[in-house]
Amino acid sequence: MSVIKKEKIKYTGSISTVFYDASKFEIIGQLPNTETYDRLPLISKNKVRKPVWALSENSAGISIRFSSNTSSIKIRWKLKNNINAPNMTPIVSKGLDLYAYTDNKWQFVGVAKPEDTFQNEAIVIEGMDTINREYLLNLPLYDGIKSLEIGIDKGASINKPSKEIIDTSHPIVFYGTSITQGASASRPGLTYPALLERHFNKEVINLGFSGNGRFEKEIAEYIMTANPSVIILDCTPNSPADTIIKNLPKTIDYINSINDTVPIILVESIMRDFAFFKKDDKTVFGTMSSINEQNNALNEVYERRKMTRKNIFYINSENLIGKDHEATIDGTHFNDLGHYRAYKFLRDKIKKIISP
Repeated sequence: MSVIKKEKIKYTGSISTVFYDASKFEIIGQLPNTETYDRLPLISKNKVRKPVWALSENSAGISIRFSSNTSSIKIRWKLKNNINAPNMTPIVSKGLDLYAYTDNKWQFVGVAKPEDTFQNEAIVIEGMDTINREYLLNLPLYDGIKSLEIGIDKGASINKPSKEIIDTSHPIVFYGTSITQGASASRPGLTYPALLERHFNKEVINLGFSGNGRFEKEIAEYIMTANPSVIILDCTPNSPADTIIKNLPKTIDYINSINDTVPIILVESIMRDFAFFKKDDKTVFGTMSSINEQNNALNEVYERRKMTRKNIFYINSENLIGKDHEATIDGTHFNDLGHYRAYKFLRDKIKKIISP
């Protein structure tokens, strides 16, 4: 009869966590001279419309890059508003998600779930091998951040990125609407701007302003401080036809005055799902005729400008998110499927522009 040897099990207890201020690492997705985790510089507060300034305090598209050999990662953060949006998950509006660079690509790790309070603390992951990894932490899309800390094992190391991976020299800049800002992906890393950033490993600055993307020259002034490689103007869904005709030429002229070679991409509005059923009336915003008027105005500006400007491009929205009417959460804002389809569609267009 064999004897089973009893071995003493060493009790290790829980590993203590040490928190570090996330702003000490690399922040990407911001314009130059902005306050921590804001999207427009403080000097713009009295130059842009009040709703735009308020939305610029949302941390949409902003990420933290760091490296660590920790076995666990916790996040501690304080929100500015703690707002609940009916057409968005709490994770996308006021939570965070984390990616690690594995096998030459960014792989999703986990999320920091908000607790429906201003002050939040969440475990993203535990029990990892203690090897050094490169991380990308995506911030909330529809709330602002007052403070943000990354928690790692006591005795583990955490540093700025040891590898560049994401090129920050000439970012891709999006200026658009609530869809651009991220409504209504399920978490921050699944918006089409975030997907493009990880695909190209090129910094993306997200200037989506929910309900307030109006092709305004004032925003272009700040865009150009980033020395962008591509500018995508996706404001059509928020802009009546007369606003497009009035504002867009001024914005293009300003961009030209700073850099007349930087590519500009104009994106049409999608046809909202409910427009197929609403009584058609061009005076009612969101009806089929109204949306067609918006897109026609965009095309009118494009046709005029392409005569004198080489690097201006036009994206027809017909196939942007497919034709099966399954890509929005509410008839307007993209669900995860919609964001993924928009990413794939725009990826091919942008690739031809930045890698001709």
